[in-house]
Amino acid sequence: MMHSSDSTLAPIFDALAARFAAGFPAVCPVVRTVGREAEFPVVSAAGEAVDVRRLWQTLLADPRLEPEFGAGALGQRDFIVGLKGPDYAYALEVGVGTMEISTRPCRDLFEIQEVMREAVARLVSAAARAGWRVLGYGVQPLSPPRLHIMAPKQRYLSLYRAMADPWLWYTVTAADQLHVAIGREEMVSMLNYGSLVTPIVIALAANSPVYAGRESPYCSAREGVMAAIRANEHRHGMLARPMRDLSDFVATLAQATYLIVRAGGEIVPSSLPFTEYLREHGADYPAFLFHEHYIWNSARLRAAYGTLEIRPACQQPWPETMAVAALNLGLVEAEPLIHNLIKVELGDDYWARMQTYHQQVIRHGLDAPQPSAGLLARVLAHVEAALVQRGFGEELLLAPVWRRLERRQNPAQRARIVFRHDGLAGLLNHATIRPGEVKR
Repeated sequence: MMHSSDSTLAPIFDALAARFAAGFPAVCPVVRTVGREAEFPVVSAAGEAVDVRRLWQTLLADPRLEPEFGAGALGQRDFIVGLKGPDYAYALEVGVGTMEISTRPCRDLFEIQEVMREAVARLVSAAARAGWRVLGYGVQPLSPPRLHIMAPKQRYLSLYRAMADPWLWYTVTAADQLHVAIGREEMVSMLNYGSLVTPIVIALAANSPVYAGRESPYCSAREGVMAAIRANEHRHGMLARPMRDLSDFVATLAQATYLIVRAGGEIVPSSLPFTEYLREHGADYPAFLFHEHYIWNSARLRAAYGTLEIRPACQQPWPETMAVAALNLGLVEAEPLIHNLIKVELGDDYWARMQTYHQQVIRHGLDAPQPSAGLLARVLAHVEAALVQRGFGEELLLAPVWRRLERRQNPAQRARIVFRHDGLAGLLNHATIRPGEVKR
């Protein structure tokens, strides 16, 4: 919430909010387009993180792909940070053992499925030629967070200097995120709602219980560990509270530390709240976007694309690779009904009750007690109906999510059983995406 001492900044917050809103269409799209960002751990036969940069030349055999270059840290020359094509792109993540694949905006989830299937098939084939595995899993299972596997980008080094060891957690995580087109008038409602349903997504899609070669206390280690990073700034997970309007959103984000700042052509660490930058520089919109990019709440408004980005899901097992995309899209499409359902069923303290559920599902998955008996089934019924209403048959992709609920076993809970019975080797076999499997 905006501090009283920040009242002089109110016009700046309002100006930044107006610029931010302009990145979204004035009218809600008749049919929401979607795009997927899927991160995949790539490991050696023994399960250790590898360096995916060694796959660039093999992947460049596809003439549709072109390399993208980024400036390295410590005076290094520019190096390839990704490959971009007309339908999808590969990108080096914070950790060199993680490859991100992002799709173009698509009309429906089946378009995404076809694009992702081709991109993953090429990645799996390239990795197999090197004797490596691509995993449908939400974290590096064996290699711990460490500086050695951080990509040598200038901003990553500066973030490490600003945050120290907690930043290194980003070198091992692997998420499955969906972008959904939204309109200007629904931005605040969708932002609040996207944060509110975070525990529902985690309950049904957690898949990172084992990391550093050991079973963790979490079904979603990627969310459990991140929750402790700058917890007082609420940079991860649910927002601390629902936002009143976009100016409130900007003011709230401005209280957080401006972790890195562009200065003299360099990116350097900072320890000051962003409000101090605004006092000196005024309504610097590019600086606000740079600051906002490094606040990683579970739901984010992305002005560059006019989308709501839903972030908390771990990467999924390949046979169910589109399950969380179907869940996320259906949640957005059914926002009016589900938003109201949660408020009515949980009462005035609905936000606090969902925050408690959030903490519980991170650890216990579908074994966590629901804040209202049968809530998940009612939510999924609305999700399915919303997908049916879109008219593309996307509700078929939701079937694995229904099975998880019926069995009270999400992917993390299944992975735990495999690890306890068969150890790391069994978990690797369970999570490995195989060439023949991708092509089906």
